[in-house]
Amino acid sequence: MMTSQRLTSLDAFRGFAIAGMLFVNNPGTWDPAIVPHELMHAEWFGCTFADLIFPFFLFIVGVAMPMSDARRTEQGISLWKGIPIAARRALLLYILGAFLKSSSVNAPVLHFGILQRIGVLYFVCYLLLRLNVRWQTVIAVSLLFVWWAILAFVRAPGVITGSFDRDVNAAQYIDSFILAPDDKETIVSMIPGVSSVLFGVLVGKFIMHRKDHQSVLRMLGIAAVAGIVVGLVWNLVVPLSKILWTASFAVYTAGWSCAVLLFFYWLVEVKGKNRWAFPLVVFGMNAITLYVATGLFVRWVMLSWKVRFDGSFTSLTAYFYKSFAAVAGPTVGSLMYSTLIIGIGWLLCYWMYKRKIFLKV
Repeated sequence: MMTSQRLTSLDAFRGFAIAGMLFVNNPGTWDPAIVPHELMHAEWFGCTFADLIFPFFLFIVGVAMPMSDARRTEQGISLWKGIPIAARRALLLYILGAFLKSSSVNAPVLHFGILQRIGVLYFVCYLLLRLNVRWQTVIAVSLLFVWWAILAFVRAPGVITGSFDRDVNAAQYIDSFILAPDDKETIVSMIPGVSSVLFGVLVGKFIMHRKDHQSVLRMLGIAAVAGIVVGLVWNLVVPLSKILWTASFAVYTAGWSCAVLLFFYWLVEVKGKNRWAFPLVVFGMNAITLYVATGLFVRWVMLSWKVRFDGSFTSLTAYFYKSFAAVAGPTVGSLMYSTLIIGIGWLLCYWMYKRKIFLKV
Protein backbone atom coordinates (compact mmCIF):
# COMPACT_ATOMS: atom_id res chain seq x y z
CA MET A 1 0.00 0.00 0.00
CA MET A 2 1.39 3.38 -0.97
CA THR A 3 2.53 5.58 1.90
CA SER A 4 4.01 9.05 2.21
CA GLN A 5 4.76 8.72 5.93
CA ARG A 6 8.19 9.67 7.17
CA LEU A 7 10.57 6.73 7.38
CA THR A 8 12.35 6.89 10.72
CA SER A 9 14.93 4.32 9.63
CA LEU A 10 15.89 6.63 6.75
CA ASP A 11 16.41 9.48 9.23
CA ALA A 12 18.67 7.17 11.24
CA PHE A 13 20.61 6.27 8.08
CA ARG A 14 20.94 9.97 7.24
CA GLY A 15 22.18 10.62 10.77
CA PHE A 16 24.70 7.80 10.43
CA ALA A 17 25.94 9.29 7.15
CA ILE A 18 26.34 12.83 8.51
CA ALA A 19 28.05 11.51 11.66
CA GLY A 20 30.39 9.51 9.44
CA MET A 21 31.10 12.58 7.33
CA LEU A 22 31.95 14.65 10.39
CA PHE A 23 34.17 11.85 11.66
CA VAL A 24 36.25 11.47 8.48
CA ASN A 25 36.32 15.21 7.68
CA ASN A 26 37.61 16.29 11.09
CA PRO A 27 40.60 14.23 12.22
CA GLY A 28 43.01 15.70 14.70
CA THR A 29 45.69 15.39 12.03
CA TRP A 30 45.73 14.53 8.33
CA ASP A 31 48.92 12.50 8.64
CA PRO A 32 48.14 9.21 6.80
CA ALA A 33 50.60 7.42 9.05
CA ILE A 34 48.36 8.26 12.03
CA VAL A 35 44.79 8.27 10.72
CA PRO A 36 43.37 4.75 10.08
CA HIS A 37 43.27 3.83 6.40
CA GLU A 38 39.48 3.37 6.26
CA LEU A 39 38.95 6.92 7.49
CA MET A 40 41.02 8.38 4.64
CA HIS A 41 39.80 8.65 1.05
CA ALA A 42 41.45 6.31 -1.42
CA GLU A 43 44.11 8.26 -3.31
CA TRP A 44 42.71 7.28 -6.71
CA PHE A 45 41.59 3.65 -7.02
CA GLY A 46 39.83 1.65 -4.32
CA CYS A 47 37.06 2.36 -1.84
CA THR A 48 37.37 3.00 1.89
CA PHE A 49 34.69 3.75 4.48
CA ALA A 50 35.36 7.45 3.90
CA ASP A 51 34.58 6.98 0.20
CA LEU A 52 31.17 5.48 1.03
CA ILE A 53 29.84 8.53 2.87
CA PHE A 54 28.94 10.75 -0.08
CA PRO A 55 27.32 7.88 -2.05
CA PHE A 56 25.25 7.20 1.07
CA PHE A 57 23.94 10.77 0.93
CA LEU A 58 23.03 10.54 -2.75
CA PHE A 59 21.24 7.24 -2.17
CA ILE A 60 19.34 8.71 0.79
CA VAL A 61 18.30 11.71 -1.31
CA GLY A 62 16.93 9.28 -3.87
CA VAL A 63 15.01 7.15 -1.35
CA ALA A 64 13.39 10.24 0.16
CA MET A 65 12.31 11.79 -3.16
CA PRO A 66 9.28 9.57 -3.96
CA MET A 67 7.99 10.00 -0.41
CA SER A 68 8.33 13.77 -0.56
CA ASP A 69 6.69 13.77 -3.98
CA ALA A 70 3.77 11.75 -2.61
CA ARG A 71 3.23 14.39 0.09
CA ARG A 72 3.29 17.13 -2.54
CA THR A 73 0.75 15.19 -4.60
CA GLU A 74 -1.51 14.93 -1.54
CA GLN A 75 -1.27 18.72 -1.27
CA GLY A 76 -2.32 19.10 -4.91
CA ILE A 77 1.15 20.15 -6.18
CA SER A 78 1.74 18.77 -9.67
CA LEU A 79 5.15 17.87 -11.09
CA TRP A 80 5.24 21.07 -13.14
CA LYS A 81 4.31 23.23 -10.15
CA GLY A 82 6.99 21.45 -8.17
CA ILE A 83 9.78 22.26 -10.63
CA PRO A 84 10.31 25.83 -9.31
CA ILE A 85 10.36 24.42 -5.76
CA ALA A 86 12.96 21.81 -6.73
CA ALA A 87 15.00 24.41 -8.62
CA ARG A 88 14.97 26.74 -5.62
CA ARG A 89 16.12 23.92 -3.34
CA ALA A 90 18.92 22.96 -5.73
CA LEU A 91 20.06 26.58 -6.00
CA LEU A 92 20.06 27.01 -2.23
CA LEU A 93 22.17 23.88 -1.80
CA TYR A 94 24.60 25.19 -4.41
CA ILE A 95 24.84 28.59 -2.70
CA LEU A 96 25.38 26.99 0.72
CA GLY A 97 28.14 24.78 -0.69
CA ALA A 98 29.83 27.69 -2.42
CA PHE A 99 29.59 29.75 0.77
CA LEU A 100 31.27 26.99 2.79
CA LYS A 101 34.15 26.75 0.33
CA SER A 102 34.49 30.53 0.07
CA SER A 103 34.65 30.84 3.85
CA SER A 104 37.50 28.34 4.00
CA VAL A 105 39.67 30.22 1.49
CA ASN A 106 38.47 33.75 2.33
CA ALA A 107 37.59 34.40 -1.31
CA PRO A 108 34.44 33.99 -3.41
CA VAL A 109 34.56 30.76 -5.39
CA LEU A 110 32.00 28.63 -7.20
CA HIS A 111 33.61 25.40 -6.08
CA PHE A 112 31.68 22.32 -7.23
CA GLY A 113 31.62 20.54 -3.87
CA ILE A 114 29.37 18.15 -1.99
CA LEU A 115 26.29 20.33 -1.48
CA GLN A 116 26.51 21.70 -5.01
CA ARG A 117 26.56 18.20 -6.46
CA ILE A 118 23.65 17.10 -4.30
CA GLY A 119 21.67 20.12 -5.48
CA VAL A 120 22.30 19.51 -9.18
CA LEU A 121 21.69 15.76 -9.00
CA TYR A 122 18.54 16.28 -6.94
CA PHE A 123 17.09 18.61 -9.57
CA VAL A 124 17.95 16.33 -12.50
CA CYS A 125 16.39 13.33 -10.76
CA TYR A 126 13.33 15.36 -9.80
CA LEU A 127 12.64 15.80 -13.51
CA LEU A 128 12.74 12.00 -13.86
CA LEU A 129 10.73 11.30 -10.73
CA ARG A 130 7.33 10.67 -12.33
CA LEU A 131 8.66 8.20 -14.89
CA ASN A 132 7.72 4.60 -14.27
CA VAL A 133 10.15 2.20 -12.62
CA ARG A 134 11.10 0.53 -15.90
CA TRP A 135 12.22 3.78 -17.51
CA GLN A 136 14.07 4.92 -14.39
CA THR A 137 15.93 1.60 -14.31
CA VAL A 138 16.82 1.87 -18.00
CA ILE A 139 18.10 5.43 -17.53
CA ALA A 140 20.14 4.55 -14.42
CA VAL A 141 21.85 1.61 -16.13
CA SER A 142 22.28 3.39 -19.46
CA LEU A 143 24.05 6.35 -17.86
CA LEU A 144 26.65 3.99 -16.40
CA PHE A 145 27.47 2.79 -19.90
CA VAL A 146 27.40 6.35 -21.28
CA TRP A 147 30.08 7.24 -18.71
CA TRP A 148 32.04 4.13 -19.66
CA ALA A 149 31.82 5.05 -23.37
CA ILE A 150 33.23 8.53 -22.68
CA LEU A 151 36.28 7.06 -20.96
CA ALA A 152 36.64 4.28 -23.53
CA PHE A 153 36.32 6.20 -26.80
CA VAL A 154 37.05 9.91 -26.36
CA ARG A 155 40.32 10.90 -28.03
CA ALA A 156 42.12 14.10 -27.11
CA PRO A 157 45.65 15.49 -26.60
CA GLY A 158 47.25 13.89 -23.56
CA VAL A 159 44.43 11.37 -23.17
CA ILE A 160 45.07 7.64 -23.23
CA THR A 161 41.83 6.30 -24.67
CA GLY A 162 40.23 3.82 -22.29
CA SER A 163 42.51 4.73 -19.39
CA PHE A 164 41.26 5.37 -15.86
CA ASP A 165 44.63 6.56 -14.58
CA ARG A 166 45.13 10.02 -13.11
CA ASP A 167 45.68 12.93 -15.54
CA VAL A 168 45.46 10.85 -18.72
CA ASN A 169 41.73 9.99 -18.76
CA ALA A 170 39.00 11.65 -20.83
CA ALA A 171 36.99 12.79 -17.78
CA GLN A 172 39.75 15.00 -16.41
CA TYR A 173 40.49 16.32 -19.89
CA ILE A 174 36.89 17.48 -20.29
CA ASP A 175 37.00 18.99 -16.80
CA SER A 176 40.07 21.03 -17.65
CA PHE A 177 37.82 23.28 -19.73
CA ILE A 178 35.23 23.68 -16.96
CA LEU A 179 36.62 23.27 -13.43
CA ALA A 180 39.37 24.85 -11.39
CA PRO A 181 42.51 22.71 -11.17
CA ASP A 182 42.00 21.97 -7.47
CA ASP A 183 38.51 20.46 -7.92
CA LYS A 184 38.91 16.86 -6.85
CA GLU A 185 35.91 15.29 -8.58
CA THR A 186 34.81 15.58 -12.17
CA ILE A 187 31.83 16.99 -14.03
CA VAL A 188 31.69 13.77 -16.03
CA SER A 189 31.19 11.92 -12.74
CA MET A 190 27.80 13.63 -12.47
CA ILE A 191 26.54 11.24 -15.17
CA PRO A 192 26.84 8.09 -13.02
CA GLY A 193 25.96 10.31 -10.05
CA VAL A 194 22.45 10.51 -11.51
CA SER A 195 22.41 6.70 -11.48
CA SER A 196 23.38 6.68 -7.78
CA VAL A 197 20.38 8.87 -6.91
CA LEU A 198 18.04 6.89 -9.18
CA PHE A 199 19.03 3.66 -7.44
CA GLY A 200 17.77 5.29 -4.24
CA VAL A 201 14.58 6.45 -5.99
CA LEU A 202 13.86 2.86 -7.06
CA VAL A 203 14.34 1.61 -3.51
CA GLY A 204 12.16 4.41 -2.15
CA LYS A 205 9.35 3.53 -4.54
CA PHE A 206 9.52 -0.13 -3.56
CA ILE A 207 9.33 0.72 0.15
CA MET A 208 6.36 3.04 -0.45
CA HIS A 209 4.44 0.23 -2.14
CA ARG A 210 5.55 -2.45 0.32
CA LYS A 211 3.14 -5.18 1.34
CA ASP A 212 5.04 -6.21 4.45
CA HIS A 213 8.37 -5.64 6.21
CA GLN A 214 9.74 -9.00 5.11
CA SER A 215 9.42 -8.12 1.43
CA VAL A 216 11.36 -4.89 2.04
CA LEU A 217 14.08 -6.72 3.96
CA ARG A 218 14.31 -9.34 1.23
CA MET A 219 14.56 -6.72 -1.51
CA LEU A 220 17.22 -4.73 0.34
CA GLY A 221 19.21 -7.88 1.07
CA ILE A 222 19.18 -9.03 -2.55
CA ALA A 223 20.02 -5.53 -3.81
CA ALA A 224 22.87 -5.21 -1.29
CA VAL A 225 24.50 -8.50 -2.26
CA ALA A 226 23.96 -7.92 -5.98
CA GLY A 227 25.36 -4.38 -5.88
CA ILE A 228 28.46 -5.31 -3.91
CA VAL A 229 29.21 -8.44 -5.96
CA VAL A 230 28.56 -6.80 -9.35
CA GLY A 231 30.65 -3.79 -8.29
CA LEU A 232 33.58 -5.99 -7.28
CA VAL A 233 33.39 -8.06 -10.47
CA TRP A 234 33.10 -4.91 -12.62
CA ASN A 235 36.11 -3.57 -10.72
CA LEU A 236 38.22 -6.15 -12.57
CA VAL A 237 37.56 -4.17 -15.77
CA VAL A 238 36.56 -0.71 -14.52
CA PRO A 239 38.41 0.03 -11.26
CA LEU A 240 36.61 1.53 -8.27
CA SER A 241 37.30 5.27 -8.10
CA LYS A 242 35.33 7.87 -6.18
CA ILE A 243 37.01 10.79 -7.94
CA LEU A 244 35.96 9.48 -11.37
CA TRP A 245 32.79 7.96 -9.87
CA THR A 246 33.34 4.93 -12.03
CA ALA A 247 30.41 2.73 -12.99
CA SER A 248 31.72 -0.04 -10.75
CA PHE A 249 31.94 2.46 -7.87
CA ALA A 250 28.34 3.59 -8.41
CA VAL A 251 27.03 0.01 -8.31
CA TYR A 252 29.28 -1.09 -5.44
CA THR A 253 28.34 1.84 -3.21
CA ALA A 254 24.64 1.40 -4.03
CA GLY A 255 24.99 -2.14 -2.73
CA TRP A 256 26.52 -0.93 0.53
CA SER A 257 23.81 1.74 0.80
CA CYS A 258 21.16 -0.97 0.60
CA ALA A 259 23.02 -2.98 3.24
CA VAL A 260 23.11 -0.08 5.71
CA LEU A 261 19.47 0.84 5.07
CA LEU A 262 18.59 -2.83 5.57
CA PHE A 263 20.17 -2.72 9.02
CA PHE A 264 18.37 0.45 10.10
CA TYR A 265 15.07 -0.68 8.58
CA TRP A 266 15.32 -3.95 10.52
CA LEU A 267 16.34 -2.16 13.72
CA VAL A 268 13.70 0.61 13.64
CA GLU A 269 10.76 -0.46 11.49
CA VAL A 270 10.81 -4.19 12.29
CA LYS A 271 12.25 -4.46 15.80
CA GLY A 272 11.01 -1.05 16.97
CA LYS A 273 14.34 -0.13 18.59
CA ASN A 274 13.71 3.59 18.18
CA ARG A 275 15.55 4.40 21.38
CA TRP A 276 18.74 2.82 20.06
CA ALA A 277 18.49 4.78 16.83
CA PHE A 278 17.44 8.05 18.52
CA PRO A 279 20.94 9.66 18.62
CA LEU A 280 21.26 9.17 14.87
CA VAL A 281 17.70 10.34 14.19
CA VAL A 282 18.56 13.59 15.99
CA PHE A 283 21.44 14.02 13.55
CA GLY A 284 19.32 13.03 10.55
CA MET A 285 16.51 15.52 11.19
CA ASN A 286 18.87 18.49 10.69
CA ALA A 287 21.63 16.99 8.55
CA ILE A 288 22.21 19.94 6.21
CA THR A 289 22.14 22.43 9.09
CA LEU A 290 24.66 20.30 10.96
CA TYR A 291 26.96 20.01 7.96
CA VAL A 292 27.02 23.76 7.37
CA ALA A 293 27.20 24.73 11.06
CA THR A 294 30.05 22.36 11.92
CA GLY A 295 31.93 23.36 8.78
CA LEU A 296 31.81 27.00 9.80
CA PHE A 297 32.52 26.20 13.45
CA VAL A 298 35.66 24.22 12.63
CA ARG A 299 36.96 26.86 10.20
CA TRP A 300 36.04 29.98 12.16
CA VAL A 301 36.66 28.70 15.68
CA MET A 302 38.68 25.49 15.94
CA LEU A 303 41.18 26.39 13.22
CA SER A 304 41.21 30.17 13.70
CA TRP A 305 41.23 30.79 17.45
CA LYS A 306 44.68 30.59 19.00
CA VAL A 307 45.60 29.39 22.49
CA ARG A 308 48.92 29.01 24.24
CA PHE A 309 50.32 25.47 24.24
CA ASP A 310 53.87 24.41 25.11
CA GLY A 311 55.12 27.96 25.10
CA SER A 312 53.61 29.03 21.76
CA PHE A 313 50.23 29.80 20.25
CA THR A 314 48.38 27.16 18.28
CA SER A 315 44.87 26.53 16.97
CA LEU A 316 42.18 24.93 19.12
CA THR A 317 42.28 21.91 16.80
CA ALA A 318 45.99 21.38 17.41
CA TYR A 319 45.55 22.08 21.13
CA PHE A 320 42.88 19.42 21.59
CA TYR A 321 44.58 16.90 19.33
CA LYS A 322 47.96 17.23 21.04
CA SER A 323 46.31 17.05 24.44
CA PHE A 324 44.42 13.88 23.51
CA ALA A 325 47.48 12.38 21.81
CA ALA A 326 49.60 12.99 24.92
CA VAL A 327 47.24 10.79 26.90
CA ALA A 328 46.06 8.16 24.40
CA GLY A 329 48.60 8.22 21.57
CA PRO A 330 48.43 9.89 18.13
CA THR A 331 45.87 7.62 16.46
CA VAL A 332 43.42 7.46 19.34
CA GLY A 333 44.01 11.16 19.99
CA SER A 334 42.96 11.95 16.42
CA LEU A 335 39.83 9.81 16.82
CA MET A 336 39.05 11.54 20.11
CA TYR A 337 39.19 14.92 18.41
CA SER A 338 36.82 13.69 15.67
CA THR A 339 34.49 12.44 18.39
CA LEU A 340 34.63 15.84 20.08
CA ILE A 341 33.42 17.54 16.89
CA ILE A 342 30.62 14.99 16.53
CA GLY A 343 29.61 15.57 20.16
CA ILE A 344 29.45 19.34 19.68
CA GLY A 345 27.37 18.86 16.55
CA TRP A 346 25.01 16.44 18.29
CA LEU A 347 24.37 18.89 21.14
CA LEU A 348 23.37 21.51 18.58
CA CYS A 349 21.03 19.09 16.82
CA TYR A 350 19.55 17.87 20.10
CA TRP A 351 18.86 21.46 21.18
CA MET A 352 17.07 22.02 17.87
CA TYR A 353 15.23 18.70 18.12
CA LYS A 354 13.87 19.44 21.59
CA ARG A 355 12.56 22.78 20.33
CA LYS A 356 11.14 21.18 17.16
CA ILE A 357 13.40 23.32 14.95
CA PHE A 358 13.89 21.44 11.70
CA LEU A 359 15.52 23.56 9.02
CA LYS A 360 14.80 22.26 5.53
CA VAL A 361 16.50 23.35 2.35
